[in-house]
Amino acid sequence: MTNSSENYPKTKDILLPLIILNLLFFMWGFIWNLANVLVALFKETFELNNFETSLITSVSFLAFFIISYPAKIVIQRLKTQNSIVLGAALTGLGLLIFVPAARMLSFPLFLIGMFVIFSGVTFLQIVCNPYIRALGPPSRAASRINLSQGLGAIGAFFTAYVAGWFILKQFADDPFSGIVWFYIIIAMIFFGLGVVVKLSKMPANPTDSNSEQNISSGETNREKHKSAWGFRHFRIGFIVLLLYMGAEAILYQLMTPYFMEQTTITKAAAVDISGIMFLGLMVGRLFGAGILLKVNPGRLVGWFALSTAVLILISMLSSGYVAIYSIVLTGFFISILF
Repeated sequence: MTNSSENYPKTKDILLPLIILNLLFFMWGFIWNLANVLVALFKETFELNNFETSLITSVSFLAFFIISYPAKIVIQRLKTQNSIVLGAALTGLGLLIFVPAARMLSFPLFLIGMFVIFSGVTFLQIVCNPYIRALGPPSRAASRINLSQGLGAIGAFFTAYVAGWFILKQFADDPFSGIVWFYIIIAMIFFGLGVVVKLSKMPANPTDSNSEQNISSGETNREKHKSAWGFRHFRIGFIVLLLYMGAEAILYQLMTPYFMEQTTITKAAAVDISGIMFLGLMVGRLFGAGILLKVNPGRLVGWFALSTAVLILISMLSSGYVAIYSIVLTGFFISILF
């Protein structure tokens, strides 16, 4: 397929799909941060140690690891539109598992719900990111992806204040009832978005056609069989990303309990402070999108990683609000690392 503009959907045809996709980006950014709202509550209620607490985020990353390859195969068969519907439905189902988990006060059931939620998010990420690229000419693909991922960061920023206000403040005497109602509402939004996608006229995704051709041709071209592990940069990048994601998972999950240990604040106040970290994440992504075009990306990532390490060391060697806001500031510096 050539790069001429007539090969891409017209503006009037992509407006609604772009709105729907960006809503999905916002919503999965929103639910990404939900665990941070609940972690202090879970640690206190279920008397969890730090290892058990870290399982809350670890399960979500485990879902990405386990589901990614099967999701690729399913997406090749179902194509883009049906795969988005499946991802939204799986996410909604996982959210609903939190309802019996909250009623039964079952931590293992919460972990199962988390796994199902992020299995759905894995489908959505794999299918929506390339589809955003396909909805228009390549010259503007970066700005479309930037906008969508920025909306995800905005969703993560609002989670602390919306979910924290609803669950920890409106249901202060019985936060698990707050979980029941809040998760039902969010699940209905995902089911609703799935229905809207199913009923909408979505432009064809060229990736679907390419996948179909590759399957039918049996992938006879040797280059198509070449493993990604054959590329040095991929191997190094994989190790670095693996270490980074592990560190980020621990940072997110232990953040609010850590804040409460450093000074006398409530769970709701600790969640509110954590929201500032995600504000830094949002600002850092917008800043990084522009500055990465003008400086060496490797050096910038290196300096940002070093700054994050220094802030964590400052937090470890201090106490009170110095220790708290040293962690909060890492949000800006980890923004472009992923």
